[in-house]
Amino acid sequence: MPGRGTPPAPDSPHHALAELLTRQLVAETEAARPLSETSVALGAVRLATSTDGSGPRPQVDAAAVEAYWQNVRLPSPPTEREALLVYGLIYQVHDDHRRNEVEPEQICHHVRQAGLEPILLRTAAPLTPAELLTVRYARSHGHPAWRYCLVPMDDAQLVRAVHTDRAATAEHVEAALTLAAAMPGTPETVISQLQARLRRTG
Repeated sequence: MPGRGTPPAPDSPHHALAELLTRQLVAETEAARPLSETSVALGAVRLATSTDGSGPRPQVDAAAVEAYWQNVRLPSPPTEREALLVYGLIYQVHDDHRRNEVEPEQICHHVRQAGLEPILLRTAAPLTPAELLTVRYARSHGHPAWRYCLVPMDDAQLVRAVHTDRAATAEHVEAALTLAAAMPGTPETVISQLQARLRRTG
């Protein structure tokens, strides 16, 4: 399962939110209470992103979310990205249904049908170089794992995509250069060509 990153720092604006959500999860688990919308949304986000994209998409429905939390003794606090996704997801589902309260399955249905990418791109969450490039190339390269599960494309594939994309911006070329420099065995000619493009477009 891919790593989720680190929890928000104590001075982060999302720290209090993460603490509140963690306490809520613990209380719901211990008291066997119905899951709140935030707990359902966090469970759905974690299930959806629990893949490396090589197999079928994870099952995301109300029963799977409930089973997920039943199997978690000590819920890990949400990362800043998870907190942003959770509240972006809840806001979107409320808006879609024109209601202030929605059912667990309605939250899960949105994740299954619309994916997490639209939610992520409406938040302030920073993107890694691979994610930035995947946003540009996922659809044209047949990579639905990004839209639904936030799994970026392979680094080498992204570098090749930028290399052949004459319309790539300086931001895209810089991201590709970052990936290429970290990839073992990248030909020096590739790095040199990307550096030359960056100088021309930067």
